[in-house]
Amino acid sequence: MRILVIYILISTICFGCTDNNSNWSSEKFATIFYGSKIKNEKFRLTFTKTDRSQKYTYVNLIDTTKTFSIKKIMDSNTIFFGFEKFIKTNTKSFKDNKLNSIEFDYYHLEDPVTDGTGPILFNSSYGLLAIKNIFGPTVILLDSKDHNLAERIIDKLK
Repeated sequence: MRILVIYILISTICFGCTDNNSNWSSEKFATIFYGSKIKNEKFRLTFTKTDRSQKYTYVNLIDTTKTFSIKKIMDSNTIFFGFEKFIKTNTKSFKDNKLNSIEFDYYHLEDPVTDGTGPILFNSSYGLLAIKNIFGPTVILLDSKDHNLAERIIDKLK
């Protein structure tokens, strides 16, 4: 009987006090393609989860004015990049062995425009992998610098 009481007490402490909100951060290496120029920069990713959404904030480690965020609405096929709403498409997910075979879904603007951003490659556990910009920089965010992998991802954004 005593063992049963101890087991119930430990289970209550371990499982009864879980918090649905979580935060973590990591460093990402950005390969930025702008025309024929390629730059490499480091960003700090900060992840915040609430009951309704997941927020991924990216801040450049050298120039903090270079900041952007992605917000994923829980239980939906929607993400927000800035004020723009993106919808998950039926395009086959992108995955690569160098990314631990994580599947990244394609997201396109809800209301597409000729010079709009997209597609976006995104996975809830990883965050943002890539953003394609027609008239601006295309950004690939990896855990480590890998130019060959970045090139393969760029090819998948076309």
